[in-house]
Parts: sequence; structure tokens; C-alpha cells
Amino acid sequence: MNKKLNKTIFIFLAVFGIGLWTISGSSCKKDTTPDPTPLATTALYDTLGWFIQGATGPVAGNGTKMIDDPDNPGQKIQAGRLAIRTVVGKSLMVIAGDTALAEYFPTLLAEVGAGNMTGYNNLLQSFTDFVQQAVSTQTGVYKGKSMRDAHNFATYSRFGSASAMKSTSADFDIFVGDVASAAASLNVPNSVIGQLGTLLYSVKADIVN
Repeated sequence: MNKKLNKTIFIFLAVFGIGLWTISGSSCKKDTTPDPTPLATTALYDTLGWFIQGATGPVAGNGTKMIDDPDNPGQKIQAGRLAIRTVVGKSLMVIAGDTALAEYFPTLLAEVGAGNMTGYNNLLQSFTDFVQQAVSTQTGVYKGKSMRDAHNFATYSRFGSASAMKSTSADFDIFVGDVASAAASLNVPNSVIGQLGTLLYSVKADIVN
């Protein structure tokens, strides 16, 4: 695999869930309620959360750490998820400008061109959900279609067209290259991108012809 593709795979496969828990109790009485189950995490998810916060201090525990969401004032977000959403968002912009892939996203590109961002926002969320669930060990985050159905015009008309039912292997590699380019532009560590690469290519067989 060439160097560009090696620097690629940060975006697709990272991450699981967005759960929060609360602990309630009485100040006069000992709380005997069992501790809630902590959110699942992995070394990679923690590294992503650590990276998005400036890569300072210890790495452990930073994937599920709740921090301010810069895009939604007053709301919190898992640091690991924020890292994934940031890379996914950048990747979608790079992909949208790649004429080699335009035939796979005619509906989305037409919507965005007309100023309608609903489809884009839905894609950003579902793509982030998918990667989060794949990278962490949190379950139930991604609730969308299977990769096979989501990338087949016959089962999902928002992807592709009658003349481009599924992507080709070459175009999938271009797509991965665009993701890598986006991740590199955000200074994602090469070591992190490398770990995500294997995950990304694990779904290739479901997406290409």
C-alpha cells in the first residue's frame, strides 16, 4: 500500500457511543445504588480524546471524558467522539470537492449546492456514530444501514446512481486517500492513522463491486 493510503484511515472506523450517566443520592442517607457501568473505551479511543484536547497529560481515560462541544454551546461531548467528528467533517469536505467521486453523491451535492445541509448533517452524525462504535467498545451508537446496503444504489438511492450502483475498488482507494488527506491536514498522528487503517479496509468488500 502506498504512503498516501497508509496515512489514510483515521476517519472511518473510529468510535462507539455517547452515553452519560448521573449519580443521585441523599445527603442524609448512604446511597446503596450500584455504581453505573462506566462507558467503554479503548487505548485508541483514549488517544483520540487526548489528541483533540491538545495532547497533553496522561492519555488514559480521555476517550470518554466529557468536554465542552465547540459546535453546540452548553452541551458536552465525549472527547474521543469530538476527535472523530472533527476528522469526519473535514473528510466530507475533501470528498465533496473530489470530482472523481461526484457520481456517488449526486443527491447530497445537489442539496448542499442549494443550501440544504440536512442530508450533510445526517451523514456527519451517522458516519461519526459508525466510526465511534468501531473504535471504542460502546454498543448501540450506530443505528444506520449495513455498509453493504448503505453503499448500494439499489438499496439506498442517496448513494450512487443507476450508472454507478456501487463504488469500484479504485474509487474506494481514492476515497480512503481523501480521508487520509483530511486527517493529515488536522495533524492526526501517523501512529493513530495506522491503527485505523486496518479497520477502514475491513469494510471494503461490502462497499465495492
